[in-house]
Amino acid sequence: MPQFDATIKHIKEGVKSMSISAAVKNIEGWEATLEKVEDPGAKTIVKDLENLKKHLHAKELDGEAIRKLVVKLGKETVTISKKTESKNASKIQALGEALTSAAESATAE
Repeated sequence: MPQFDATIKHIKEGVKSMSISAAVKNIEGWEATLEKVEDPGAKTIVKDLENLKKHLHAKELDGEAIRKLVVKLGKETVTISKKTESKNASKIQALGEALTSAAESATAE
């Protein structure tokens, strides 16, 4: 299981402070976990994480496309947190909220 607290901490500190390789490694950990989840919402998140990795590996980063994708991931993560009965539901929701908040604050910068 990925490190919820570590991921949330990185997001709240500002994702711009993360290296591309660290971000991709974190994304790959989430993909590996979500691929085991039997929920259509999880499959959508995995596809969006793949798309995010592609954006991060581009020669020139498209900040607006990345921001929109992170907002979408945040909303999808909050939605899936409401469907799960796992002990991590509150952490999943907190992760989604952190993603949304980070992306929205990036608009203000």
